[in-house]
Amino acid sequence: MKFRKLVLECGIIAASFAVVSVPSAVSVSAAEIVSGTWNAEAEQDNSGSSELMQDLQEKSEEDAAAKAAAAEESSAEDVSEEEPSEWENKLLVVVEEDSSLNIRAAADTNADVVGKMYRGSAAEVIERGEEWSLIVSGEVEGYVKNEYCVFAEEAEAQAEKICDTVATVTADGVRLRSEANVESSICEVLDAGDALTVWKSEEETDSAAEDEAQSAAAGEADVTDGISSGADSGEDAQNNGWVAVEYGNIVAYISADYVEVELQTGEALSMEEIYAQQAAAAQAAAEQAAAEQQASAETVTTSTGTAVSASADDVTLLAALIQCEAGGESYDGQLAVGAVVMNRVKSGSFPNSIFGVIYQSGQFAPASSGKLSRVLSSGSISSSCYQAAQAAIGGADNTGGAKYFHVGSGNGTVIGNQVFY
Repeated sequence: MKFRKLVLECGIIAASFAVVSVPSAVSVSAAEIVSGTWNAEAEQDNSGSSELMQDLQEKSEEDAAAKAAAAEESSAEDVSEEEPSEWENKLLVVVEEDSSLNIRAAADTNADVVGKMYRGSAAEVIERGEEWSLIVSGEVEGYVKNEYCVFAEEAEAQAEKICDTVATVTADGVRLRSEANVESSICEVLDAGDALTVWKSEEETDSAAEDEAQSAAAGEADVTDGISSGADSGEDAQNNGWVAVEYGNIVAYISADYVEVELQTGEALSMEEIYAQQAAAAQAAAEQAAAEQQASAETVTTSTGTAVSASADDVTLLAALIQCEAGGESYDGQLAVGAVVMNRVKSGSFPNSIFGVIYQSGQFAPASSGKLSRVLSSGSISSSCYQAAQAAIGGADNTGGAKYFHVGSGNGTVIGNQVFY
C-alpha cells in the first residue's frame, strides 16, 4: 500500500510538472486525469496561456488588417494606373500644313463636305471604323478617313510634337529671364494673361517634321490642298522649375510657378465658318488696299513744269475728258489725268496738241465711244475738273511724268482707284 501511495504521489508531482511545460489545453486535460479537479498551479498557467493566445490572435488580426490595407492600396494604384487617358477616344489630323482633311456627311468620298480639319486638329471619336471614323470637333460632326489620322496614345504623342504648347502667365509682374535662374538678366516683365509659346528643341522639331513627311506619304485621297542652340528643351526646363519659351528670336525662361502650360490643338471648321472667314479676309484685303491707295494719294507730290499755251476750248475739252475719266475721283486723281494728257503733248511721241492727244485713235475710250461728246454737249463738267485742267496746262504734274494710266492695281503711282505710269 505504501508503495502504491508513493507511486501515486509521484504521478501527481509528475503531472504537476507537465502542467507547467505544455500548452493550456493539454495541461487541463492532464490535471483532470490525475486529480479530477483544477489545482492552483494549473489555473495560473492556464491564465497565462490564454493571454498569450489572445496576444497571438490580436497580432494575427493586425497583420491581416495591414495586408488587407496594402492590398487595397495596391488595387487603388492599379485602378489609377489603368484610368483611361483623355486621348483614349481622340484622334489627331496629321496632314501637311498647307492641306486640310475633309469631314463628310457620310462615310463616302462622294458625300457632302460639312467641314474641314487642319494639321494639328483634334476630335472626339464617336465610332471608329476600318476606313472611316465618325467624329465630332468644334461644331462639326461627320466622317473622316482614318489614313490621315492617328489615334489615342499615338495622337497624344504626335500632338506634343506638332502642336504648340502655350504658357499663360497667372500673376502680374512676372519676370522673363535670359537664363533659367534668378540671377540672369530680365528680358521683360509680364502680367497675368500674357501668353508665350513654349520652346521646342531642334530634335523635337526635326522629329515632328519627319513624322509629318511619313504621314503625307500615306496618300492624297480626300485631302484638300491649301485653304537658339544649347538651351534646355521646354520640358527639361520645366522639370527644373523653369519653362523655356520663345521670345522674339531667342529662348527665354519663366518660373513654372507663375504659368499654366497647356497643349493647344485645333478644332474643325464648318463650311459656314470657312466661308465667313474667307469673306472677312476679302473685306480686310479690300480695306487695306483702299488704305494704301489713300496713303499714296496723300503722299503724291506735285511738280510744276512748263506751261502750254491753250485756248478756252482746249481747257474745256481737257476738263470734259477729266470728267469722263476721273469725275468720281479726288482732285489729285483728276489732276493726274490732266497731267497724263499734257505729258503726251510735250513728249514728241504723241500729237503736240491737246485735241490731237485726246482724239488719237485707240487711246482714250470716252473720245471713241461718244461719251466725251455728250459731256461737252451737256456742259455738265464739275468745277474741280476745270481747275485740274487749268493746273495741268499750267505745268502741274503729280504723276512723275506718267503718260498712261488704268483702273486697278499695278506698278506705278497709285492715286485713288487708278495707277499712273
